[in-house]
Amino acid sequence: TCASAEAALVTAPHHGVLAGRTIVQLGTTTPAEARDFASKVRTAGGAALDGAIMCYPESVGPSNEAPLLVGGDVDGLDAARPFLTQISANLIELGDNVAAAAALDLGLLTTSIALYAGTAHAARLCEAEGVNLDLLARLCMHGPRASERIEIVASDAFALNSLYGGGSLAVWADVAKNVHQHAIDAKINEDLPKFLATLYGRAVDAGLGGEDVAALIKVLRK
Repeated sequence: TCASAEAALVTAPHHGVLAGRTIVQLGTTTPAEARDFASKVRTAGGAALDGAIMCYPESVGPSNEAPLLVGGDVDGLDAARPFLTQISANLIELGDNVAAAAALDLGLLTTSIALYAGTAHAARLCEAEGVNLDLLARLCMHGPRASERIEIVASDAFALNSLYGGGSLAVWADVAKNVHQHAIDAKINEDLPKFLATLYGRAVDAGLGGEDVAALIKVLRK
């Protein structure tokens, strides 16, 4: 974390202490923390890079193909590159945005925590109805891909079926409403489905029902 990196560089806030040095922060952090740490390194005269290692520790090494994301002071990257390629052969350079690696890492983790929460509720739903969870697991293998929805957002292609097939936002809003209603009927925890039904309902009320479900981001932008 940035806190650990700062503790290791107790003299970093002092002008000139890090002149001619490149500091690479590879701990899990937030974009705001990455910017703050980089500011302290630069104040001390150093070049600041922030990175994210997109694999578990046991995979780290020069033959590792998992991405190592790095952004920040590009002038310092030349000095750091030989060391970074000992962590991963797949070094992805993100330019001068020192917060980019943290944002991408946190973005990917967001898809994971959302998926795990949805998976937990799905399992609880099936438990409540006496349904075999092995069957649910097999069905989930054919579930939606987050990458397709992100590509739609990146391309600003929200018209239904513009890039990928699928149900409209209104269709998914009805799904969210039904999942919430089931939680009420089955008397199981409704925290997640209530939130989702509210979010999807807001999108439909905003007139986005006929667009791809990726249009949910339009509600989050407000």
